[in-house]
Amino acid sequence: MTRSVDEIGAGLAPARGGAPFAPGVRLHVMGVGGTAALGAALHARALGLDVTGCDRDLSEESAAMLITAGVKIVDSEGGDHLDDRTHLAVSKAITSVTPNHPELVAARAAGIPLLSVQQLIADAAATRGGALLGVAGTHGKTTSTGWLLAALRASGRDPSAFVGGPLNATDGTPPGSPVHIGAEQGFIVEADEYGGNFDPYIADSALILNADWDHPDIFADLDAVVATFAAWTRPVLARGVVVINSADRGGAAIAAALGRGATEAERAQLVTYAVRVHGHDDRNDTASDASNMTRADVEASLIVGERGAVALDDLRISPRAAALLPVAEALAGRRLPIGLLGAHNAANALGVALLAAANGGSAAGIATALASFGGVGRRLEVRFDDGARTVLDDYGHHPTAIRATIETVRARYPGRHLLLAIEPLTYHRTAALLEPLATAAALADSVVVADIFAVRDPDLSISSAGALAAAVARHGVPATAPGSVEAAADAIAAALPANAVVLVMGGGRSTLLATRLAGHLGS
Repeated sequence: MTRSVDEIGAGLAPARGGAPFAPGVRLHVMGVGGTAALGAALHARALGLDVTGCDRDLSEESAAMLITAGVKIVDSEGGDHLDDRTHLAVSKAITSVTPNHPELVAARAAGIPLLSVQQLIADAAATRGGALLGVAGTHGKTTSTGWLLAALRASGRDPSAFVGGPLNATDGTPPGSPVHIGAEQGFIVEADEYGGNFDPYIADSALILNADWDHPDIFADLDAVVATFAAWTRPVLARGVVVINSADRGGAAIAAALGRGATEAERAQLVTYAVRVHGHDDRNDTASDASNMTRADVEASLIVGERGAVALDDLRISPRAAALLPVAEALAGRRLPIGLLGAHNAANALGVALLAAANGGSAAGIATALASFGGVGRRLEVRFDDGARTVLDDYGHHPTAIRATIETVRARYPGRHLLLAIEPLTYHRTAALLEPLATAAALADSVVVADIFAVRDPDLSISSAGALAAAVARHGVPATAPGSVEAAADAIAAALPANAVVLVMGGGRSTLLATRLAGHLGS
């Protein structure tokens, strides 16, 4: 059963375009340790606002970032910190399951406006001014948003940004945070489709990486996902370029939907791209074989090297796209090394290059960033490696992401035993995608399933870690469900075979599994 955007964001003010912060406004952020909430608080504080925050499960690292920035951490139960100058921002992870949280009730009673944390990010972008660039897609948007920031900075530009993951020491403000505080106007935002999260982001230019069926609590099927992306993207065509991966089945559907009913001027702003992988024809992936496909405005061939290294070759650009993106034309015909592994990252890199080319990037800066960008935190991040045992930490949790990541790890570590340690993200996703999750997980040599991480889950009885482990085992792959992420780490450490790679995946507490396991192996 699906729920509406209004149900997910119960009590929140309707989404609107970003507006500059009014002088004297105070902000309080509930659930301030969440990635978007943390980014909202840091951006607001950087703009000089008085910001408080609360979170029962705030990590030491996030608390240190907030306190250093001047955000005061308060008790969430009372409401004494709220006054008539306060606006309260809250994650939909809270409103979707606890719409009557005492603090929300107190705020409503006091007439205090309730905003989504995404609205707060949009308002921060409006306060900074300049163009808003949005990066959207079911998969890869965090890495690609960070990549776009790196490409523009390598080109001598310095916009601000919100990215849905930890940024490195070069780009994070501070390092490890999901924000970059730039020295000039302009803002890059990771635009998340869940529950209307990207509705406040009135983008001036956008990149759509792909579209897949995810978030089954609000999207009944892929058609619903496509319709939501198309509705958010359509107004962008009146303001700037929209870049879409048409080699992806969902991306192609979005491009087709945008083309229907668009004016000639709007169609001129739509640029499709494709990375061709000859002999491969899975439209759920980010690249596909050239046969039976409409030609894209920009195309490149995928070159796969040793240990999973990839490059783009023979980039071709249509005359129409070349006129719109002269910087991209300067990249035509070149072989472009890609600093991240995997065909999916090569496809995303081409989209990043095109959006950067449309928004002040230089050919030299874009090429440098494509080759040198090291990714964002928790995307195949190495937590431990002694040559014989390796622990990788990755945020992926959808079947498509699991398949692509396992394929990349196999190429990077050939011949080694691959143990997938997965913490399923949400009960509703696990229940709806149980068999696709099991099929993807079964591409590993063995699987350990930690307890499901509940987010926005009103029903915790519809699935279990044991159910997923049993489904994997039906594919002939050994699978266990030892309990919590801590218990899973302990169980893996006690029986890890020699020459093994442990790929830890999940969007909740799974990073603790990776760090705990790394601690065991390093002791």
